[in-house]
Amino acid sequence: MIRRLLVANRGEIARRVFRTCRELGVETVAVYSDADASAPHVAEADHAVRLGDPRAYLDPGRIVEAARQSGADAVHPGYGFLSENAPFAQAVLDAGLTWVGPAPEAIAAMGSKIEAKAMMIEAGVPVLAGVTVTPDELPALDLPLLVKASAGGGGRGMRVVRDAAELPAAVESAQREALAAFGDGTVFAEPLLEGARHIEVQILADSHGTVWALGERECSIQRRHQKVIEEAPSPAVSPELRRELCDTAIRAAKAIGYVGAGTVEFLLGENGFFFLEMNTRLQVEHPVTECVYGVDLVRLQLEIAEGAQLAGLPPSPVGHAIEVRLYAEDPARGWLPQSGVLRRFDVPEVDAEFRLGGRLRLDSGVVAGDEVGVHYDPMLAKIISYGETRAEAARRLASALARTKIHGLTTNRDLLVSVLRHPDFLSGALDTGFLDRNAVTAPLADAAAVRISGLAAALAQASANRAAARVLGGLPSGWRNVVSRPQSAAFLTEGGETVEIAYRFTRGGLAAEGFDGVTLVSAAPDRVVLESGGLRHAFDVAAYPGLVHVDSPLGPVRLAPVERLPEPVEQVVPGSLLAPMPGTVLRVEVEQGDTVTAGQPVIVLEAMKMEHQIVSSASGTLSVLNVAPGRQVEAGAVLAVIEEAAEQVPADPVPPGPVPVDPASPGPVLPDPVPAEPAAVGAVEAAGTVEPVGAAEPVEPAQPVEPPVAEPAGEQ
Repeated sequence: MIRRLLVANRGEIARRVFRTCRELGVETVAVYSDADASAPHVAEADHAVRLGDPRAYLDPGRIVEAARQSGADAVHPGYGFLSENAPFAQAVLDAGLTWVGPAPEAIAAMGSKIEAKAMMIEAGVPVLAGVTVTPDELPALDLPLLVKASAGGGGRGMRVVRDAAELPAAVESAQREALAAFGDGTVFAEPLLEGARHIEVQILADSHGTVWALGERECSIQRRHQKVIEEAPSPAVSPELRRELCDTAIRAAKAIGYVGAGTVEFLLGENGFFFLEMNTRLQVEHPVTECVYGVDLVRLQLEIAEGAQLAGLPPSPVGHAIEVRLYAEDPARGWLPQSGVLRRFDVPEVDAEFRLGGRLRLDSGVVAGDEVGVHYDPMLAKIISYGETRAEAARRLASALARTKIHGLTTNRDLLVSVLRHPDFLSGALDTGFLDRNAVTAPLADAAAVRISGLAAALAQASANRAAARVLGGLPSGWRNVVSRPQSAAFLTEGGETVEIAYRFTRGGLAAEGFDGVTLVSAAPDRVVLESGGLRHAFDVAAYPGLVHVDSPLGPVRLAPVERLPEPVEQVVPGSLLAPMPGTVLRVEVEQGDTVTAGQPVIVLEAMKMEHQIVSSASGTLSVLNVAPGRQVEAGAVLAVIEEAAEQVPADPVPPGPVPVDPASPGPVLPDPVPAEPAAVGAVEAAGTVEPVGAAEPVEPAQPVEPPVAEPAGEQ
């Protein structure tokens, strides 16, 4: 019996395994890098062992030593990292520990896609013909084709080739990427099945010869050959095809003497299905199978590792489940990974976390307040819905996602909602080219929604300034509205546009330019209710340094308040150049140690898709440089420090963005309700607008000193 289990992983999969362990009474051990010292999985474990630098999760010796140090008697690999590393599995066994996974020999057998294909052919499993290729050996092949890494997956080392002239460069590029990611530059080419579906079968096998096939999962919604949305069962698989797929998966597992949980992946095209690969571990998308089959796959993994025998027949499926992967990334900018502080993360109506049961399940690796860094895969969480029908599950998941509050980071949430509501998705017309073919990257909030959200943000700020929570329709009887002079606010949108808001209060109520027929029902610093055309909408407003999030039924909106940008940086911290708002460093124009002159551009920051120059306020030396191109920064972050030249008289300061508001001005306010004659509220000067350098071009993420430790085993 397993007494104390170490999970050789991080994030949501570690928390998922811990949940089952608590239910079984098994003690848990977390391992963590320095970057994860405050991570949720560390706090939830009974014991935790520090590994060191961010790449330490890839050190088999350090993991085994952590197991010894903590007194663990078993190791669960999770997925990614070392989960499909045969030498690591052998090292765990050699240390006298229980390995919760297949035998090292089975892992090694499936570790090379080329060798795995050969074994599957012998087992009678249909495969796509493949051939090893090098830049010097390029046999004549039918086009289009796919060049793939033999030793890994997850989209790494993979290139589509449609023109024979492109093949040599594609092979060289794939080899380099495969070597860097997997330590093996071997690549092969196979026919590209366009319009095909990615279907996989969950298998579970014990050491007594019983093998279960727990149905198929549809994994065709992908970006960059990596899964984004998965579901069970597939809308394209008939009962007859399901039996054939499951029988084939069982045959594949038995061919290598497989024990444990695994997945056999297929491409399903017009001419049948073909073996892709076998993942010798638990998959990210395992919750959809758990929901439909009513089993705890992690519990079964542990029981099989303890020598238990499966029942003769697996359970039968009931209902439909859909999972989405919530990533900190920008789909509109080439899926650019995002980093920074997750200010808020609230998913409504979740009734299960990391476990069976319920209609909406959340498996999250982060909580509000966490810093999302650059070292690991940017997946924040998985959200899973369950329903009696596919339509019910899709509707429930889309609704929950649309109402989820995610503050501080750009994510793929809007894209996920758009896919779940797309007619092709709802009809089941899916294939691996779905995201390339359909325009689903537009935000949920249209231009009108963004503008009225800006009005709500301005009124919330005014309410915060005067702490007047209820006005107009909410005033007590006998009180009346207060007349005010025009007030204004300005915001930058995620589209790089400036939204100007101008409003005043008259005896008839709110009068806002461009908002005819809009009336204010109530306003508080965190919630504004507006009515238009007989419809009331509530806007939840959350303000953070340099950022405002507005959530409403019209769609989530993220704004940067122009009027709240910091004053010129030299007035805040002498010599320091601060980020005026959250953004991404596009360029660093000088190097540390360089001499600069007053007014010289030092750093170019991209925020809300506009470029902003950060300039030196005095002549001197760039003594400190804290950023590099691609680095994401918070508002107020110290980007660099200028050591002023001796006896230098500073030049007139050049602000990084707008003209600052007069400090003596009280700022925009909502009027206080008074029982007597109204008194005018003092006006405030309109905040200056940011002078953009130009529209920002997409920027590639900064290359860290060490390569990101993002699922090197090719998790998809």
